[in-house]
Amino acid sequence: MKIYISGPISHDPYHEDAFTKAEEYLRHLGYEVINPVDIPDRDFDGPDRDVQKWHYFMRESIKLLMGCDQIYMLEGWEDSRGARLEQKIALQLAMPRMYETEDIHRV
Repeated sequence: MKIYISGPISHDPYHEDAFTKAEEYLRHLGYEVINPVDIPDRDFDGPDRDVQKWHYFMRESIKLLMGCDQIYMLEGWEDSRGARLEQKIALQLAMPRMYETEDIHRV
């Protein structure tokens, strides 16, 4: 079963650690893990480069999410515009959702 990790990235300087730990944990549980942190970075020019970059990463993230069976929401996802969008898509598509804050195996 493929699972997609969703959580805050843009404003969290430690996001790579959180995503890596979640990936290791989910692999241990037997999931095939899709980690959006692995999306290759791109450079954008112009005054709206931050907006262009966010759009690029969201489009790539949503493509990855669409290939998954389930979503894993990291702590703090509610504060992330992108993670909220991913959660809403998963909810609308009736994808099973697992939340780090409710995951009894990690407590």
